[in-house]
Amino acid sequence: MTMTAGIINGTDLLIYIGGTKIYHSTNHSLNLGMSPRDATTKDSAAWRALLGGLRNWSISGDALMAMDAAYGYSELQAVLIARTAVTVKFSSEVAGDYYWSGSALLTVLDLEAGTEDNASMSYTLEGTGALTQYTGT
Repeated sequence: MTMTAGIINGTDLLIYIGGTKIYHSTNHSLNLGMSPRDATTKDSAAWRALLGGLRNWSISGDALMAMDAAYGYSELQAVLIARTAVTVKFSSEVAGDYYWSGSALLTVLDLEAGTEDNASMSYTLEGTGALTQYTGT
């Protein structure tokens, strides 16, 4: 495969932890942020002044619950309990497309099971250190 032309289909973007995709994903997002530093002084004419501060990133997602998933709830639960950073990648796995990767801690893992509904899980991984953009090969 070569680089995706035009608008990317969201179905093609997946989350990988340690090189293995999270199975039965239904939705995920990559969030980038920056916490500005207040630089307001008496010379700011009563307007707030800001300077760049700490940057942050996180990845969150949802997936259907399947007991036999190759990488699902029980594997994510083990990551959360271990409290160790994992390598996470947000990628289409198409050569030439961008992907994003970094080290993150799993901070939230929820399991939902509504009456006569699909059981599902949601998770949040918070970046520790830089998120790097690459081009897939």
